[in-house]
Amino acid sequence: MIHLTIRRFVFWSHLVVGIAAGLIILVLAATGLLMSFETQIISQVERSMVRSTARGDATPLTPAEMVGAFEKSGIKGRPTTLNYDSNPDSPVAFLVGKGNQQLFHPTTGESMGKGATGTRRFFQIALSLHRWLTWPVSQPEGGQMRAGAMEGGEKKTSWRDIGGQIVSAATMGFLFLLVSGLVIWLPKKFSWRAFKAVLTLQTRLKGRARDWNWHNVAGIWASPFILFICLTGLIMAYPWANGLLYKAFGEEVPKRQEQGGGQRGGRNGEEGKPALVTDRLNELADFAKKTVPAWESISLEIPSKMEQPLVVTVTDGGRGRPDRRVKYTLDPVSMQEVKRETFLDLKPGAQMRQIVRWLHTGEIGGWFGQLLAALTCSAILVLVWTGFALSFRRFFVRRGKTAKA
Repeated sequence: MIHLTIRRFVFWSHLVVGIAAGLIILVLAATGLLMSFETQIISQVERSMVRSTARGDATPLTPAEMVGAFEKSGIKGRPTTLNYDSNPDSPVAFLVGKGNQQLFHPTTGESMGKGATGTRRFFQIALSLHRWLTWPVSQPEGGQMRAGAMEGGEKKTSWRDIGGQIVSAATMGFLFLLVSGLVIWLPKKFSWRAFKAVLTLQTRLKGRARDWNWHNVAGIWASPFILFICLTGLIMAYPWANGLLYKAFGEEVPKRQEQGGGQRGGRNGEEGKPALVTDRLNELADFAKKTVPAWESISLEIPSKMEQPLVVTVTDGGRGRPDRRVKYTLDPVSMQEVKRETFLDLKPGAQMRQIVRWLHTGEIGGWFGQLLAALTCSAILVLVWTGFALSFRRFFVRRGKTAKA
């Protein structure tokens, strides 16, 4: 009797939370599905743009020549980073201030602006809905969208802030749905027939029986991946969850370093002209290619002073593999390596925190991980649809049939 009472309580709690958070979870799953292969789609579109304007067998421009092309383009601001991709059809990217990326043709040096603006805008909308349930505002030149407006020295609460809190709460609710759903899923009597009814997909069923079967099958097979998505989402959303991650490894949460000044400085300052150090950028790129022959991407930091150390980051894995990324610091005169930073240099807690985002998107596993993430989002859509259908039948269809009888 007590067992039935607990089970009934868990069931109704599951039902209430599911109805309350269902629509938000639906948006998160739909936008997550849309963004599953965002990197590959944008890359293919922009590579086609490069191929369409290629001129014969032109030789790729050197980093120094690319900086010269940037200066001639008339784009405002000083570039701080120059990014190369190993694919010869990929555009070269300059980072000009925070969040402002400018693309250039690798062989002609012509400005491509922000690249595939339509495609990027589509995924920007999906990301904004996924994180804040809001439509993205226009991004100011050389800057980045802010969550709240500053007025009178104080930060005003915006819908983006509220939407972010709703998304975080829905993620917490989804974690509860996962745990309570597994409790409800356990058959009252343990037998192979009972387990088969909730483990195997029945395509011939209709109505409530079909919804019940599909809800159970999607939930149980996708539950490990949903658990990863929920936990990583909470770590990124809540400071207390982020702190628990570090505490699990016996570490303190590192303080965020203030950005600005130095190398990242002014838009129009003459001392920040990249032409002062372009003669060393070619050697820096050659060092990176020689050190990591199987490189996939190279990121060159453009120093603002001749005596400033030269920094290059190289990876032979995708962007979801921080463990394959190495950062080298070279002496600007001798071009000898003075520092080498890798993923293994970090403490375990910091290592785990770096891969949380890529676990959330599945990119840590490459295209296969992204496929698993897409399938998980699809399973969540099935869970929401069948959950609402079962709730509708419980509260309306059955009542209507009873009244008619």
